[in-house]
Amino acid sequence: MNLKELILNIVNDENYEPITIKEFESYLKADNYTRKAVKDLLKELDKENLIRISNKKRIMPISQEEKNLIGTISLAQGGYGFFISDEEDFADVFIKKDNLKSAHNNDRVRIEITKEKEKGRNAEGKVVEILERVNDQIVGTFQKNDGFGFVIADEKNFGEDIYIDKKYFKKAKDKDKVVVEIIKYPKKGSPEGRIVEIIGGKNDKNIDILSSIRAHNLPYEFSKKTKKELLYIDSEVKSEYLKGREDFRDLFTVTIDGRDSKDFDDAISIERDGDNYILYVHIADVAHYVKKSTAIDDDAYERGNSTYLFNIVIPMLPKALSNGICSLNPNEDRLAITCKMKIDPKGRVIENDFYESIINSNYRLVYDDVNAYLDDGDEEVYDDNYLKEVLTDFNELRKILAAKREKRGSIDFNFSESQIDISEDGNVLNISNLNRGSGNKLIEEFMLVANETVASLFAYMDFPFLYRVHEKPSEEKIDGFKSALAAMGYTLKGSSLHPKDFQQILKDIEGENEESIINMLMLRTMQKAKYSKDRGIHFGLSTEYYTHFTSPIRRYPDLIVHRLVKKYINNKLTSTSQISLEKSLDKKADHLSMTERRSEDTERDVEDMLKCKYMKRFIGDDFYGNISSITDFGIFVELDNTVEGLFMYKFSPKRYEFLEDKLMAIDVDDKIYYRIGDRVKIRVLDVDIYQRNIDFDLEVRDEIIS
Repeated sequence: MNLKELILNIVNDENYEPITIKEFESYLKADNYTRKAVKDLLKELDKENLIRISNKKRIMPISQEEKNLIGTISLAQGGYGFFISDEEDFADVFIKKDNLKSAHNNDRVRIEITKEKEKGRNAEGKVVEILERVNDQIVGTFQKNDGFGFVIADEKNFGEDIYIDKKYFKKAKDKDKVVVEIIKYPKKGSPEGRIVEIIGGKNDKNIDILSSIRAHNLPYEFSKKTKKELLYIDSEVKSEYLKGREDFRDLFTVTIDGRDSKDFDDAISIERDGDNYILYVHIADVAHYVKKSTAIDDDAYERGNSTYLFNIVIPMLPKALSNGICSLNPNEDRLAITCKMKIDPKGRVIENDFYESIINSNYRLVYDDVNAYLDDGDEEVYDDNYLKEVLTDFNELRKILAAKREKRGSIDFNFSESQIDISEDGNVLNISNLNRGSGNKLIEEFMLVANETVASLFAYMDFPFLYRVHEKPSEEKIDGFKSALAAMGYTLKGSSLHPKDFQQILKDIEGENEESIINMLMLRTMQKAKYSKDRGIHFGLSTEYYTHFTSPIRRYPDLIVHRLVKKYINNKLTSTSQISLEKSLDKKADHLSMTERRSEDTERDVEDMLKCKYMKRFIGDDFYGNISSITDFGIFVELDNTVEGLFMYKFSPKRYEFLEDKLMAIDVDDKIYYRIGDRVKIRVLDVDIYQRNIDFDLEVRDEIIS
């Protein structure tokens, strides 16, 4: 236990009586050398809001009330914000623009409550102290003037332009995309900064995507040490690697992925054993090539996962690994970790084994073709009759596993997912609704059952492990979801809050206009899944234990799990220090949950930007869509192509009122009511790529399409 942990344990002990700094030094028996270290650390802990030093120099624990009021600011486009507490159970607090005390998006702050929470409304507060400025560097567009300039932040919630003195231009040209470092936050006026990096000109290829990558601090270059280590990576499987491995090269094996995929994590095989199925899930043995404490491993951990930005991919591993020796390419020997499961007709895994293996995939199949064969009955897609038999067996097992998940209450969302076709230079060619067929679904089912099997194995051994957990939704979010359902004429039944209650709603709305909207609302109601060293439920999948095992090329958590599985296979778990492993997993779980959120935020930002670029060409055109949300300032509509925009009441000559209790809006002049899920016709009024906003008009206000 280090000194920091020792101090916190003492102060937070239930029997602790507050003492002064000097008394604390004496209690710790600090000598002259360590006395200064103790004093400095106490001041540091006070600054971090982990303890309190009173006016009388007494060391005080932080009260729960104080903890509740420490967290981050999330700014909205209107300039106001919400305070999000570090304490998960504490509700968000509304902060008016005048009460932000110059706090910017994601800054860590301490607040005080100015108005208590009322029914249907958040509590209100004001920032009393900015604990940490998060945005030291901002990405934006440079506007050059004589002797000075401004950078307009890409982050729509930043709130203010950044003043740049001429001496800090760094040769940036007008309209360049730049990175600016904040050097001063005046009490009044704009923040002041200096340009530290020029990303490129406004017309450069993929400049918007590159700016998003930089804005979200995604690591996108591999270190020199990694590039050097790559020189020693094998380009083919050596014969000496086969010792002790199970040889599955004669087992009929396929990969199924998207047409544009280049890194193949997983391959599958199937056999019949009477009424039972034997499913083999082969996963690339990345751990064989990526050793702990190497530069390649360090870079992979820092990234945490691959990030997919349509025509640009930021891989977790260099291409020599991700697209090369680790990828389960067809007709090439590849090292793998194989999970072999015997599954009965009810979908239960009745036996399982794990192997370090070698495989040789027979086919590289793509989802579109598999879907055409399984869903559309297109016999001409494949001319290999044995392949057709295997695909049929895969699909039968998929249905069995899906039925088992459905029976236990697993939630299968069916919301609109965007298919964005984009050229290499960043032009958006088309946006449509992505269709998932049986090919997509069978890979999902097989990966789910493999992940669950691995997690259950380590849970029953009670060995330190990295789990994927998904907690129950909060009561506050459930209440909001119930209100939205009620406004659409549906009810969330059940008093004990089981996944089956959510599952039933999805069945009730299948095929209805509201289906996509309710799926999205339900998803927003759920907690965010995360990584944890502690066993916990996965609410969405309605399962006790779950992990990520099936994608080690693109997710670092899977690589951690693989290393543990390999130790299990080789009977080396007992030699592992479980105490140090638990501490290590705790830290890694937090980091990898963060990198996942970082990638998701970037992907969402880029998707919004591409949708805006696409819709720019349709200003003045009419579209159909469904109302996805109704607020006190306007109506959000999701079009059939998954693009969402906003109709704002204040820009209409008509008068509108928001009926908060019913989550409805009314056109007061024409007495027309608008509800979530209603199908409407809109006209595209304006598109702001910079702010990621698309403005709609309710083109036919007297027409709600049935």
